[in-house]
Amino acid sequence: MSAKRSEPKVEAITADQVREYLLQNPEFLKKNLDVVTGKALPDRDLGDGVVDFQNFMVKNLQKDSQALKGRYEVLVDFCRDNMSVQNQVHQAALRLIRTRNLEQLLEAITMDLLNLFNVDVVRMAMESDMPMDTSYGEQHYSGMVFVTPGTVDAALGHKKNVLLVGDCIASPVAGLEEIFADCEDLIASCALLRLELETVGKQVVLAFGVRHKERFHSGQGVELLHFLAQIVAYQMDMYLGEMAL
Repeated sequence: MSAKRSEPKVEAITADQVREYLLQNPEFLKKNLDVVTGKALPDRDLGDGVVDFQNFMVKNLQKDSQALKGRYEVLVDFCRDNMSVQNQVHQAALRLIRTRNLEQLLEAITMDLLNLFNVDVVRMAMESDMPMDTSYGEQHYSGMVFVTPGTVDAALGHKKNVLLVGDCIASPVAGLEEIFADCEDLIASCALLRLELETVGKQVVLAFGVRHKERFHSGQGVELLHFLAQIVAYQMDMYLGEMAL
């Protein structure tokens, strides 16, 4: 039988070796702050009645460092989220302005925006005094729906143009069961955009709904979505005006 090869013995790193390495590489701790800030420093025994202010200050710096790190991560997530929305809105705007008639516009709203924004339902809700059958099947929930007068203001209020709801169950929105008729139980998060149509003279809302909570939330910027609503309103006004001629 062949003799077993002995494994080389690994010697433990001593404190003096660590100290010597840090002295020779002063930039190491600057680039790896988590090595210091993640560890609790021992209290020094300075005798009765003597307060260790240095240790107190270091502990506070550790807490501040962790707090700043948490805020930084939140800021990064916020910027990433808004960049994603910006790209989606730009793509949607290009698709909408390329339409040539009302039919193409409605198709772009209910089909293309569905995919661009990765949502489950896109609804164009218009207030009407006359009840109309706008029921939808499970295969295609997006489209046009007519709601009772006052529904848009009940949902958005009289002054707000964009409403983002992270949890439609915990924070129910008035009129949501009409706007998302036939699929209201599916909607866990939504975005409602008011459309100002001069030609129609009626309240209209463009609604995005998803089945997951916090897809839309109050921390998101609404300027881009308001811009999108203005494009939709302008295009729709133009086509409705052409049809009236």
